Amino acid sequence: MHSPSKARRLATLLPALALSLTLAAPSSALAQDIPAQLDWAERLELGTPVSGMVTRVNAEPGQQVKRGEVLVQLDDRGLRASVEEAEAQVKRLELARDEAKLEYERQQEMFDRTLISQRDLSLAEIGFAMAEAEFVAAQARLTRARLDLEYSRVRAPFDGLVLARHVRVGQAVNNELQVTPLVTLVSAEPMLARGSVAEDRLARLREGQNMVVRVGEARYEGTVRAIGLEAVDSGFPVTVQFSAPAEHRLRAGLAATLQTGND
Repeated sequence: MHSPSKARRLATLLPALALSLTLAAPSSALAQDIPAQLDWAERLELGTPVSGMVTRVNAEPGQQVKRGEVLVQLDDRGLRASVEEAEAQVKRLELARDEAKLEYERQQEMFDRTLISQRDLSLAEIGFAMAEAEFVAAQARLTRARLDLEYSRVRAPFDGLVLARHVRVGQAVNNELQVTPLVTLVSAEPMLARGSVAEDRLARLREGQNMVVRVGEARYEGTVRAIGLEAVDSGFPVTVQFSAPAEHRLRAGLAATLQTGND
C-alpha cells in the first residue's frame, strides 16, 4: 500500500499530468468531423419550347462543354422559312404604313385649306393608325419567328459536364404540351459537400468560414456556403463549396468528411 504522503503527492500530480496530455494531443484529435456527401453546384435539364426533328446531338455523358456550345440541333428549315416570310411581311406593311402616313399628311394639308371635311381627315387618320398597328404586329411576329429559330439550337448555359442525354438524331421532339428534357448538364465548379450538424454545434459555424473537405485521401480547402434554417432528420444542413482539379474527376454522391477544427 502507498503511504499517506505518497497518495497526497499522486493526487496533486494527476490533474497536472492530465492537462499536459491534453495540451500535447494533436489538433486532429480535437477536430470535429461531419459526414457529408458531394453534390453538383448546379444541375439543369435543358430543353426548348419549339418542336422538331433532332438533326444533331453533341452531348455524351461525361463530356466537358463550354458555355454557348450547341448541344442539340433541331431541323430549322421550316423555322427559317417562317423568318423569311415574316421579314417579307414587315417590309410590305412598312410600305403600306408609309403610304398611309403620306395620305394622312395630304389630307391634313387639304383640311387646313378647308378643301375637305373633318370626317375625311378623320378617316385618313384612322387609316394611318391601322397601318401603323399592322406594321408593329408584323414586327412582333418576326421577333417570335427569330426566337423560335434561335431556340432550335440548344446551347450550354454554362461551362459544365454532360450528365445525361435524352434524345438521339432522328427523334421527333414535341413540346406543345410539355417541354421534353434533351440534355442534363451539371456544373462541377465549385463542387459542393453537403452534411448536417447537431444543434449544439451550430454556434461554431458561420457562412464564409473556412473548412476542410476530405474525399478519400484527398484534402481540399473550402468555405461554408450555407447553413440550413430548419433541422432535417438528425441535424441542420450545412453546405461547403470547394474547388478541385478537373483531373480528380469528383462526382456527386461520393462520401466526404467536413472538418471544422477546434474553433
